[in-house]
Amino acid sequence: MPKNTPSIRPRATTVLARAGLVLVAAGALVATFLRTAHADPTFFPKSLAVWTNNHYDHDCFWGGPRGMDYAVLPNPQPIQIPNLYPDVGSTYLVAQFKLPAGASLTIHGDAPYERYFSFTIANNLAGGGLGGGDFLRDEFIAADPGNVNPSQRGSRRDAKNRAYTVRVLPGPVPMVKQPNTVYTPSADRTELVHLSMRNYIPDRRRDGTGGVGLPQVTLTLADGSTQTGETMCQTLQTTKAQTANATFPQASWEALIAADPDPANAPAKNPPKWERFWNARYSIAGIFIEDQALRAATYPPDEAGGLAANPDTRYLFTGTSSNFGDVLLITGKMPVTPRTFRRDKTWPATFDVRYWSMCTASSPVLGKGYDCVWDEKIPVDANGYYHIVLSKPSQKPRNARRGCGYYWLDLGEGDGYASPVARDAVGVAYMRFMAADPAWEHAPQKVTTPGTEEAIMGEYFPRSQYMSKADFEALGCPK
Repeated sequence: MPKNTPSIRPRATTVLARAGLVLVAAGALVATFLRTAHADPTFFPKSLAVWTNNHYDHDCFWGGPRGMDYAVLPNPQPIQIPNLYPDVGSTYLVAQFKLPAGASLTIHGDAPYERYFSFTIANNLAGGGLGGGDFLRDEFIAADPGNVNPSQRGSRRDAKNRAYTVRVLPGPVPMVKQPNTVYTPSADRTELVHLSMRNYIPDRRRDGTGGVGLPQVTLTLADGSTQTGETMCQTLQTTKAQTANATFPQASWEALIAADPDPANAPAKNPPKWERFWNARYSIAGIFIEDQALRAATYPPDEAGGLAANPDTRYLFTGTSSNFGDVLLITGKMPVTPRTFRRDKTWPATFDVRYWSMCTASSPVLGKGYDCVWDEKIPVDANGYYHIVLSKPSQKPRNARRGCGYYWLDLGEGDGYASPVARDAVGVAYMRFMAADPAWEHAPQKVTTPGTEEAIMGEYFPRSQYMSKADFEALGCPK
């Protein structure tokens, strides 16, 4: 890790057929996030988050560290606000630029000491929004000569020589990709390229880069000349503005709710309906359409993605409403994941997914995260099942604690934006299944048709029920 990193222990219908996805003004988004974020879904102790921010917040290419830990620090840059359903324990390094004709980028760095990292380039979706584009996961990056890829099973996670080199090439992804390469989605030089390096769960006492600092970037122009630093950033027209057109338009959201038979709770259902996230149109606008055939015909459930979703991850989500009950109990079998936080030196021989988490959040108008928990923090019972309890803080049951086998999450503050019709009872819960093993037969990555989630996932599919605080407390404290 960088020499000056402090040695600190981290903790852990058709209303919208043509609607575009328009972002709330960045200034208002930042103010709203800072004003209403009362939960503490942070991973680092504040001192280590400050250290990470101070060291990596002034690079001209990479935006300042993006994530929940940094959004609550004083005066975050717009690009640092995680407005697209974030996760705890993640630090994104985001770059936004315009790549000149015939140019390419070379990224050189050391593999971080952490659970997962990848490079992703999002697609600019028609009508607005950021969809699934190209990506390159850590374990598929060939190490530089004389180095080791510590993310591959069988490799030492603490290997010292861990350098890599990745290229960014212009144009759509070819049928056969070049090694160590990610591609921009378009040859249109007027479009911003949205490149993210996603870092998840640094090892204990490592900073937000996994202890290795920022990778170095070189621009190679069409004539073969190269640029770095400020000159490169000027040529690339880099920007640290919040991504435009990325969230869901408020007016369209409110129109969908007003047209629903149950506007006090829509789109939440009782019991909750968990489903795979496909794309913003099917999974957000389409969720208000009860007839599934009509929904699919209106908003096809393709893999376009949205909300800058990671192509390497499958998400399950459901609407929530505290009007249905004080407490929402969610139970399912926990996928097998690696245990890396305490600096394990090797990877386990087998695991189902590289990473798993559950979070609560606002409406898609803001996409603000309220509370999260990641796999290593969640207690499981003797049969490998998790029992996660969601409620408002005022309705938290006395037995909703780890000692009783439960993990509690704050439901948050509802829609999350300032409006006379915004509701404080209705929110979203979502899970990440990241980098599933192809051999895991219950992976949501194997869900290719809407409505088959439960059949494919079996006991790993979440079961949920609302109840009163009193009824939950009557369950006692199982040993």
